[in-house]
Amino acid sequence: MKTDSSMNQDEVKQVAAYKNLTKVIQSAADATYPELKLTAVRELNTLLSLESPPIDELIQNGILPILVDCLKENSHVNLQVEAAWALTNMTSGNSEQTIQVVAAGTVPFFLEFLKSKNLDTYEPALWALGNIIGDGPLLREFVIRMGVVQPLVSFTQWNVPSPILYNVALVIGNLCRSYCYSTISTETVLQILPALEVLISHEDLDILKCALWAIAFLADGGKELIQMVIESGMLPKLISFMGHKEIKIQSPALRVVGNILKGTDEQCQMVLNHDPFSHFPSEGFCSNKNILEEEFRFLCSVTSCNHVWVQAIIDVGLISKIIEMLNCGGLLDYVAAKAISNLTKHCTENQMITLIRQGVLKPFCDVLTGQFEETTKTVLCGLSNMLKMAHTHADELAKSIYDCGGLAKIEELQTHESVEIYEAAQQIIELYFGDDS
Repeated sequence: MKTDSSMNQDEVKQVAAYKNLTKVIQSAADATYPELKLTAVRELNTLLSLESPPIDELIQNGILPILVDCLKENSHVNLQVEAAWALTNMTSGNSEQTIQVVAAGTVPFFLEFLKSKNLDTYEPALWALGNIIGDGPLLREFVIRMGVVQPLVSFTQWNVPSPILYNVALVIGNLCRSYCYSTISTETVLQILPALEVLISHEDLDILKCALWAIAFLADGGKELIQMVIESGMLPKLISFMGHKEIKIQSPALRVVGNILKGTDEQCQMVLNHDPFSHFPSEGFCSNKNILEEEFRFLCSVTSCNHVWVQAIIDVGLISKIIEMLNCGGLLDYVAAKAISNLTKHCTENQMITLIRQGVLKPFCDVLTGQFEETTKTVLCGLSNMLKMAHTHADELAKSIYDCGGLAKIEELQTHESVEIYEAAQQIIELYFGDDS
Protein backbone atom coordinates (compact mmCIF):
# COMPACT_ATOMS: atom_id res chain seq x y z
CA MET A 1 0.00 0.00 0.00
CA LYS A 2 1.28 3.49 -0.87
CA THR A 3 2.23 5.92 1.86
CA ASP A 4 1.30 9.58 1.63
CA SER A 5 4.88 10.42 0.70
CA SER A 6 4.87 8.02 -2.27
CA MET A 7 1.58 9.29 -3.73
CA ASN A 8 1.35 12.05 -6.27
CA GLN A 9 -0.74 15.15 -5.58
CA ASP A 10 -3.81 13.93 -7.48
CA GLU A 11 -3.79 10.63 -5.61
CA VAL A 12 -3.57 12.44 -2.27
CA LYS A 13 -6.54 14.59 -3.22
CA GLN A 14 -8.49 11.52 -4.28
CA VAL A 15 -7.84 9.69 -0.98
CA ALA A 16 -8.85 12.79 0.99
CA ALA A 17 -12.00 13.16 -1.07
CA TYR A 18 -12.98 9.54 -0.49
CA LYS A 19 -12.47 9.92 3.26
CA ASN A 20 -14.82 12.90 3.16
CA LEU A 21 -17.48 11.06 1.15
CA THR A 22 -19.98 10.38 3.95
CA LYS A 23 -19.82 13.94 5.24
CA VAL A 24 -20.40 15.38 1.76
CA ILE A 25 -23.44 13.13 1.21
CA GLN A 26 -24.89 14.14 4.57
CA SER A 27 -24.45 17.84 3.74
CA ALA A 28 -26.06 17.35 0.33
CA ALA A 29 -29.07 15.78 2.04
CA ASP A 30 -29.44 18.53 4.63
CA ALA A 31 -32.00 21.12 3.52
CA THR A 32 -31.47 23.29 6.59
CA TYR A 33 -28.70 25.38 5.04
CA PRO A 34 -29.22 25.82 1.27
CA GLU A 35 -25.76 27.30 0.66
CA LEU A 36 -24.02 24.44 2.44
CA LYS A 37 -26.17 22.02 0.45
CA LEU A 38 -25.05 23.72 -2.80
CA THR A 39 -21.41 23.55 -1.68
CA ALA A 40 -21.78 19.84 -0.92
CA VAL A 41 -23.27 19.07 -4.35
CA ARG A 42 -20.41 21.00 -5.95
CA GLU A 43 -18.00 18.84 -3.96
CA LEU A 44 -19.77 15.79 -5.34
CA ASN A 45 -19.08 17.08 -8.84
CA THR A 46 -15.43 17.43 -7.91
CA LEU A 47 -15.44 13.80 -6.77
CA LEU A 48 -17.15 12.73 -9.97
CA SER A 49 -14.54 14.49 -12.08
CA LEU A 50 -11.73 12.38 -10.61
CA GLU A 51 -9.97 9.88 -12.87
CA SER A 52 -11.68 7.04 -10.98
CA PRO A 53 -14.91 8.60 -9.72
CA PRO A 54 -16.64 6.85 -6.81
CA ILE A 55 -19.93 6.38 -8.66
CA ASP A 56 -20.77 3.02 -7.11
CA GLU A 57 -19.89 4.25 -3.63
CA LEU A 58 -22.14 7.29 -4.05
CA ILE A 59 -25.02 5.18 -5.32
CA GLN A 60 -24.63 2.67 -2.50
CA ASN A 61 -24.67 5.51 0.04
CA GLY A 62 -27.99 6.80 -1.27
CA ILE A 63 -26.93 9.82 -3.32
CA LEU A 64 -29.41 9.32 -6.19
CA PRO A 65 -32.65 10.28 -4.35
CA ILE A 66 -30.78 13.21 -2.77
CA LEU A 67 -29.75 14.55 -6.17
CA VAL A 68 -33.22 13.96 -7.60
CA ASP A 69 -34.68 16.04 -4.75
CA CYS A 70 -32.23 18.79 -5.73
CA LEU A 71 -33.64 18.74 -9.26
CA LYS A 72 -37.03 19.67 -7.79
CA GLU A 73 -35.68 22.93 -6.30
CA ASN A 74 -37.20 25.31 -8.84
CA SER A 75 -36.42 28.28 -6.61
CA HIS A 76 -32.74 27.34 -6.45
CA VAL A 77 -31.55 27.09 -10.05
CA ASN A 78 -27.87 26.85 -9.13
CA LEU A 79 -28.59 23.79 -7.03
CA GLN A 80 -30.61 22.24 -9.87
CA VAL A 81 -27.74 22.81 -12.30
CA GLU A 82 -25.09 21.36 -9.99
CA ALA A 83 -27.24 18.32 -9.27
CA ALA A 84 -27.92 17.87 -12.97
CA TRP A 85 -24.17 17.91 -13.68
CA ALA A 86 -23.54 15.38 -10.91
CA LEU A 87 -26.12 13.03 -12.40
CA THR A 88 -24.75 13.66 -15.89
CA ASN A 89 -21.29 12.66 -14.71
CA MET A 90 -22.76 9.49 -13.28
CA THR A 91 -24.40 8.61 -16.62
CA SER A 92 -20.94 8.65 -18.19
CA GLY A 93 -20.04 5.60 -16.12
CA ASN A 94 -20.81 2.00 -17.06
CA SER A 95 -24.16 0.71 -18.27
CA GLU A 96 -25.33 -0.47 -14.85
CA GLN A 97 -24.59 2.93 -13.33
CA THR A 98 -26.47 4.67 -16.12
CA ILE A 99 -29.47 2.38 -15.64
CA GLN A 100 -29.54 3.20 -11.93
CA VAL A 101 -29.53 6.93 -12.65
CA VAL A 102 -32.49 6.43 -15.01
CA ALA A 103 -34.29 4.20 -12.49
CA ALA A 104 -34.04 7.00 -9.95
CA GLY A 105 -36.51 8.99 -12.06
CA THR A 106 -34.13 11.55 -13.59
CA VAL A 107 -35.27 11.54 -17.22
CA PRO A 108 -38.52 13.55 -16.72
CA PHE A 109 -36.51 16.29 -15.00
CA PHE A 110 -33.95 16.42 -17.80
CA LEU A 111 -36.76 16.70 -20.34
CA GLU A 112 -38.35 19.53 -18.35
CA PHE A 113 -35.01 21.33 -18.29
CA LEU A 114 -34.99 21.25 -22.12
CA LYS A 115 -38.28 23.15 -22.11
CA SER A 116 -37.28 25.68 -19.46
CA LYS A 117 -35.69 28.33 -21.71
CA ASN A 118 -32.89 28.54 -19.13
CA LEU A 119 -29.53 28.21 -20.87
CA ASP A 120 -27.81 27.01 -17.70
CA THR A 121 -29.94 23.87 -17.49
CA TYR A 122 -29.71 22.95 -21.17
CA GLU A 123 -26.15 21.71 -21.23
CA PRO A 124 -26.23 19.15 -18.38
CA ALA A 125 -29.66 17.93 -19.49
CA LEU A 126 -28.46 17.43 -23.07
CA TRP A 127 -25.29 15.66 -21.99
CA ALA A 128 -27.19 13.40 -19.59
CA LEU A 129 -29.83 12.47 -22.19
CA GLY A 130 -27.12 11.90 -24.78
CA ASN A 131 -25.29 9.53 -22.42
CA ILE A 132 -28.49 7.67 -21.55
CA ILE A 133 -29.59 7.33 -25.18
CA GLY A 134 -26.09 6.27 -26.16
CA ASP A 135 -26.12 3.42 -23.67
CA GLY A 136 -28.07 1.24 -26.09
CA PRO A 137 -31.41 0.60 -27.78
CA LEU A 138 -33.40 -0.19 -24.63
CA LEU A 139 -32.71 3.10 -22.87
CA ARG A 140 -32.98 4.92 -26.19
CA GLU A 141 -36.51 3.61 -26.71
CA PHE A 142 -37.41 4.48 -23.13
CA VAL A 143 -36.27 8.09 -23.54
CA ILE A 144 -38.10 8.36 -26.88
CA ARG A 145 -41.30 7.12 -25.22
CA MET A 146 -40.78 9.74 -22.51
CA GLY A 147 -40.93 12.41 -25.22
CA VAL A 148 -37.35 13.48 -25.96
CA VAL A 149 -37.75 14.04 -29.70
CA GLN A 150 -39.98 17.10 -29.78
CA PRO A 151 -37.96 19.27 -27.38
CA LEU A 152 -34.79 18.31 -29.24
CA VAL A 153 -36.28 19.22 -32.60
CA SER A 154 -37.58 22.50 -31.19
CA PHE A 155 -34.01 23.70 -30.62
CA THR A 156 -33.53 23.87 -34.40
CA GLN A 157 -36.59 26.09 -34.78
CA TRP A 158 -35.29 29.11 -32.89
CA ASN A 159 -32.01 30.92 -32.46
CA VAL A 160 -29.89 29.18 -29.83
CA PRO A 161 -26.14 29.52 -29.26
CA SER A 162 -23.97 27.22 -31.37
CA PRO A 163 -22.56 25.29 -28.37
CA ILE A 164 -26.10 24.33 -27.34
CA LEU A 165 -27.06 23.36 -30.89
CA TYR A 166 -23.87 21.30 -31.15
CA ASN A 167 -24.97 19.30 -28.10
CA VAL A 168 -28.42 18.89 -29.63
CA ALA A 169 -26.82 17.49 -32.78
CA LEU A 170 -24.80 15.03 -30.70
CA VAL A 171 -27.93 13.76 -28.94
CA ILE A 172 -29.81 13.40 -32.23
CA GLY A 173 -26.82 11.45 -33.54
CA ASN A 174 -27.13 9.00 -30.63
CA LEU A 175 -30.84 8.65 -31.36
CA CYS A 176 -30.07 7.71 -34.97
CA ARG A 177 -27.55 4.95 -34.27
CA SER A 178 -28.42 1.49 -35.55
CA TYR A 179 -27.83 -1.69 -33.58
CA CYS A 180 -27.69 -5.21 -34.99
CA TYR A 181 -31.14 -6.00 -33.63
CA SER A 182 -32.74 -2.56 -33.29
CA THR A 183 -33.21 0.50 -35.45
CA ILE A 184 -35.00 3.73 -34.72
CA SER A 185 -38.70 3.75 -35.65
CA THR A 186 -39.83 5.38 -38.88
CA GLU A 187 -42.19 7.61 -36.89
CA THR A 188 -39.24 9.04 -34.96
CA VAL A 189 -37.19 9.43 -38.14
CA LEU A 190 -39.97 11.49 -39.72
CA GLN A 191 -39.81 13.84 -36.73
CA ILE A 192 -36.02 14.10 -36.84
CA LEU A 193 -35.39 14.57 -40.56
CA PRO A 194 -36.60 18.22 -40.75
CA ALA A 195 -34.28 19.08 -37.85
CA LEU A 196 -31.36 17.40 -39.60
CA GLU A 197 -32.14 19.38 -42.73
CA VAL A 198 -31.76 22.58 -40.70
CA LEU A 199 -28.56 21.37 -39.05
CA ILE A 200 -26.78 20.51 -42.33
CA SER A 201 -27.36 24.11 -43.42
CA HIS A 202 -25.70 25.55 -40.32
CA GLU A 203 -22.54 27.59 -40.77
CA ASP A 204 -20.84 25.99 -37.75
CA LEU A 205 -18.81 23.09 -39.16
CA ASP A 206 -18.89 21.08 -35.92
CA ILE A 207 -22.69 21.17 -35.97
CA LEU A 208 -22.68 20.21 -39.65
CA LYS A 209 -20.30 17.34 -38.93
CA CYS A 210 -22.53 15.95 -36.15
CA ALA A 211 -25.62 16.23 -38.34
CA LEU A 212 -23.92 14.36 -41.18
CA TRP A 213 -22.89 11.56 -38.84
CA ALA A 214 -26.49 11.34 -37.61
CA ILE A 215 -27.70 10.94 -41.20
CA ALA A 216 -24.96 8.37 -41.82
CA PHE A 217 -26.26 6.36 -38.85
CA LEU A 218 -29.78 6.54 -40.26
CA ALA A 219 -28.64 5.40 -43.70
CA ASP A 220 -26.97 2.41 -42.04
CA GLY A 221 -30.34 1.20 -40.77
CA GLY A 222 -31.59 -0.58 -43.89
CA LYS A 223 -33.44 0.13 -47.12
CA GLU A 224 -36.51 1.71 -45.51
CA LEU A 225 -34.50 4.33 -43.63
CA ILE A 226 -32.32 4.92 -46.71
CA GLN A 227 -35.47 5.67 -48.68
CA MET A 228 -36.63 8.13 -46.03
CA VAL A 229 -33.31 9.98 -46.26
CA ILE A 230 -33.62 10.11 -50.05
CA GLU A 231 -37.23 11.31 -49.93
CA SER A 232 -36.28 14.07 -47.49
CA GLY A 233 -34.73 15.92 -50.43
CA MET A 234 -31.32 16.21 -48.76
CA LEU A 235 -29.50 13.83 -51.13
CA PRO A 236 -27.98 16.44 -53.52
CA LYS A 237 -26.58 18.44 -50.62
CA LEU A 238 -25.28 15.31 -48.87
CA ILE A 239 -23.43 14.27 -52.02
CA SER A 240 -21.98 17.75 -52.49
CA PHE A 241 -20.41 17.63 -49.02
CA MET A 242 -18.04 14.88 -50.25
CA GLY A 243 -16.16 17.66 -52.00
CA HIS A 244 -16.05 19.98 -48.98
CA LYS A 245 -12.69 21.62 -48.28
CA GLU A 246 -12.68 20.37 -44.69
CA ILE A 247 -11.79 16.73 -44.04
CA LYS A 248 -14.06 16.59 -40.99
CA ILE A 249 -16.99 17.21 -43.36
CA GLN A 250 -15.73 14.97 -46.17
CA SER A 251 -15.51 11.94 -43.84
CA PRO A 252 -19.14 11.76 -42.66
CA ALA A 253 -20.36 12.77 -46.14
CA LEU A 254 -18.50 9.82 -47.65
CA ARG A 255 -20.03 7.57 -44.99
CA VAL A 256 -23.55 8.87 -45.70
CA VAL A 257 -23.34 8.27 -49.44
CA GLY A 258 -21.53 4.96 -48.98
CA ASN A 259 -24.28 3.73 -46.66
CA ILE A 260 -26.98 4.78 -49.13
CA LEU A 261 -25.17 2.73 -51.77
CA LYS A 262 -25.85 -0.38 -49.65
CA GLY A 263 -29.51 -0.01 -50.64
CA THR A 264 -31.42 -1.21 -53.68
CA ASP A 265 -30.36 -0.67 -57.29
CA GLU A 266 -33.00 2.06 -57.53
CA GLN A 267 -31.60 3.84 -54.46
CA CYS A 268 -28.08 3.57 -55.87
CA GLN A 269 -29.33 5.02 -59.14
CA MET A 270 -30.69 8.03 -57.26
CA VAL A 271 -27.15 8.71 -56.05
CA LEU A 272 -25.74 8.25 -59.55
CA ASN A 273 -28.30 10.72 -60.92
CA HIS A 274 -26.61 13.46 -58.87
CA ASP A 275 -23.14 12.89 -60.34
CA PRO A 276 -21.35 11.87 -57.12
CA PHE A 277 -17.98 11.50 -58.82
CA SER A 278 -17.78 15.23 -59.47
CA HIS A 279 -17.73 15.77 -55.70
CA PHE A 280 -14.77 13.60 -54.78
CA PRO A 281 -12.06 15.25 -52.68
CA SER A 282 -10.01 17.23 -55.19
CA GLU A 283 -6.82 15.24 -54.59
CA GLY A 284 -8.56 11.90 -55.05
CA PHE A 285 -8.52 8.88 -52.81
CA CYS A 286 -6.19 8.63 -49.85
CA SER A 287 -5.19 12.28 -49.97
CA ASN A 288 -5.22 12.27 -46.18
CA LYS A 289 -4.75 9.33 -43.81
CA ASN A 290 -7.46 10.71 -41.50
CA ILE A 291 -10.14 9.85 -44.05
CA LEU A 292 -8.62 6.70 -45.51
CA GLU A 293 -11.12 4.51 -43.67
CA GLU A 294 -14.07 6.48 -45.00
CA GLU A 295 -12.65 6.54 -48.52
CA PHE A 296 -12.16 2.79 -48.30
CA ARG A 297 -15.76 2.28 -47.19
CA PHE A 298 -17.01 4.50 -49.97
CA LEU A 299 -14.82 2.87 -52.59
CA CYS A 300 -16.08 -0.58 -51.56
CA SER A 301 -19.69 0.62 -51.77
CA VAL A 302 -19.21 2.31 -55.15
CA THR A 303 -17.49 -0.70 -56.71
CA SER A 304 -20.06 -3.15 -55.32
CA CYS A 305 -22.95 -1.70 -57.33
CA ASN A 306 -24.26 -2.95 -60.66
CA HIS A 307 -22.74 -2.69 -64.15
CA VAL A 308 -24.22 0.79 -64.63
CA TRP A 309 -21.99 2.00 -61.82
CA VAL A 310 -19.02 0.12 -63.26
CA GLN A 311 -19.46 2.09 -66.47
CA ALA A 312 -19.76 5.35 -64.57
CA ILE A 313 -16.52 4.56 -62.72
CA ILE A 314 -14.80 3.87 -66.03
CA ASP A 315 -16.22 7.00 -67.66
CA VAL A 316 -15.03 9.39 -64.95
CA GLY A 317 -11.50 8.00 -64.94
CA LEU A 318 -11.62 6.57 -61.43
CA ILE A 319 -9.83 3.42 -62.59
CA SER A 320 -6.56 5.32 -63.00
CA LYS A 321 -6.81 6.57 -59.39
CA ILE A 322 -7.39 3.04 -58.15
CA ILE A 323 -4.39 1.79 -60.13
CA GLU A 324 -2.23 4.49 -58.55
CA MET A 325 -3.07 3.08 -55.12
CA LEU A 326 -1.74 -0.36 -56.02
CA ASN A 327 1.84 -1.10 -54.99
CA CYS A 328 1.77 1.74 -52.44
CA GLY A 329 2.01 -0.92 -49.77
CA GLY A 330 -0.05 -2.11 -46.82
CA LEU A 331 -3.64 -1.00 -46.52
CA LEU A 332 -3.59 0.97 -49.77
CA ASP A 333 -2.84 -2.21 -51.73
CA TYR A 334 -5.79 -3.91 -50.09
CA VAL A 335 -8.13 -0.97 -50.67
CA ALA A 336 -7.31 -0.85 -54.38
CA ALA A 337 -7.34 -4.65 -54.78
CA LYS A 338 -10.73 -4.85 -53.08
CA ALA A 339 -12.12 -2.17 -55.39
CA ILE A 340 -10.91 -3.97 -58.51
CA SER A 341 -12.14 -7.34 -57.24
CA ASN A 342 -15.56 -5.81 -56.52
CA LEU A 343 -15.70 -4.41 -60.05
CA THR A 344 -15.01 -7.86 -61.51
CA LYS A 345 -18.10 -9.21 -59.74
CA HIS A 346 -20.45 -6.73 -61.37
CA CYS A 347 -18.96 -5.77 -64.73
CA THR A 348 -19.88 -7.08 -68.17
CA GLU A 349 -17.36 -8.88 -70.36
CA ASN A 350 -16.72 -5.73 -72.39
CA GLN A 351 -16.25 -3.67 -69.22
CA MET A 352 -13.79 -6.25 -67.92
CA ILE A 353 -11.77 -5.98 -71.11
CA THR A 354 -11.84 -2.19 -70.78
CA LEU A 355 -10.43 -2.49 -67.24
CA ILE A 356 -7.60 -4.68 -68.52
CA ARG A 357 -6.81 -2.36 -71.41
CA GLN A 358 -6.66 0.56 -69.00
CA GLY A 359 -3.74 -1.15 -67.28
CA VAL A 360 -5.36 -2.84 -64.28
CA LEU A 361 -3.88 -6.30 -64.73
CA LYS A 362 -0.14 -5.87 -64.05
CA PRO A 363 -0.36 -3.79 -60.85
CA PHE A 364 -3.21 -6.05 -59.72
CA CYS A 365 -1.05 -9.15 -60.16
CA ASP A 366 2.01 -7.44 -58.67
CA VAL A 367 0.42 -7.40 -55.20
CA LEU A 368 -0.35 -11.13 -55.29
CA THR A 369 2.73 -12.05 -53.27
CA GLY A 370 2.66 -9.16 -50.81
CA GLN A 371 2.85 -9.59 -47.05
CA PHE A 372 -0.90 -9.34 -46.37
CA GLU A 373 -2.90 -12.52 -46.96
CA GLU A 374 -6.19 -10.64 -47.33
CA THR A 375 -4.77 -8.74 -50.31
CA THR A 376 -3.61 -11.99 -51.90
CA LYS A 377 -7.03 -13.64 -51.39
CA THR A 378 -8.75 -10.58 -52.84
CA VAL A 379 -6.59 -10.54 -55.98
CA LEU A 380 -7.05 -14.28 -56.54
CA CYS A 381 -10.81 -13.80 -56.29
CA GLY A 382 -10.69 -10.93 -58.79
CA LEU A 383 -8.57 -12.89 -61.28
CA SER A 384 -10.91 -15.86 -60.97
CA ASN A 385 -13.90 -13.60 -61.69
CA MET A 386 -12.17 -12.19 -64.76
CA LEU A 387 -11.29 -15.60 -66.14
CA LYS A 388 -14.83 -16.91 -65.58
CA MET A 389 -16.40 -14.14 -67.63
CA ALA A 390 -13.72 -13.78 -70.30
CA HIS A 391 -15.52 -16.06 -72.79
CA THR A 392 -14.44 -14.87 -76.25
CA HIS A 393 -11.48 -13.03 -74.71
CA ALA A 394 -10.29 -16.01 -72.65
CA ASP A 395 -7.07 -16.56 -74.59
CA GLU A 396 -6.24 -12.85 -74.60
CA LEU A 397 -6.75 -12.59 -70.84
CA ALA A 398 -4.74 -15.74 -70.05
CA LYS A 399 -1.86 -14.48 -72.20
CA SER A 400 -1.98 -11.06 -70.50
CA ILE A 401 -1.80 -12.69 -67.06
CA TYR A 402 1.18 -14.76 -68.24
CA ASP A 403 2.96 -11.80 -69.89
CA CYS A 404 2.70 -9.55 -66.82
CA GLY A 405 4.17 -12.19 -64.54
CA GLY A 406 0.85 -13.03 -62.90
CA LEU A 407 0.94 -16.74 -63.71
CA ALA A 408 4.39 -17.14 -62.14
CA LYS A 409 3.10 -15.54 -58.93
CA ILE A 410 0.01 -17.75 -58.93
CA GLU A 411 2.22 -20.82 -59.32
CA GLU A 412 4.38 -19.61 -56.43
CA LEU A 413 1.26 -19.40 -54.25
CA GLN A 414 0.66 -23.15 -54.63
CA THR A 415 3.11 -23.63 -51.76
CA HIS A 416 1.58 -20.92 -49.57
CA GLU A 417 0.98 -21.85 -45.93
CA SER A 418 -2.65 -20.71 -46.14
CA VAL A 419 -4.89 -23.54 -47.32
CA GLU A 420 -7.40 -21.04 -48.75
CA ILE A 421 -4.72 -19.29 -50.81
CA TYR A 422 -2.96 -22.34 -52.23
CA GLU A 423 -6.27 -24.03 -53.11
CA ALA A 424 -7.48 -20.87 -54.90
CA ALA A 425 -4.18 -20.67 -56.80
CA GLN A 426 -4.34 -24.35 -57.76
CA GLN A 427 -7.91 -23.99 -58.98
CA ILE A 428 -7.04 -21.06 -61.26
CA ILE A 429 -4.11 -22.98 -62.79
CA GLU A 430 -6.11 -26.20 -63.27
CA LEU A 431 -9.14 -24.45 -64.80
CA TYR A 432 -7.49 -21.82 -66.99
CA PHE A 433 -3.80 -22.68 -67.46
CA GLY A 434 -3.73 -26.47 -67.28
CA ASP A 435 -2.80 -27.05 -70.90
CA ASP A 436 -0.19 -24.29 -71.10
CA SER A 437 1.50 -24.45 -67.71
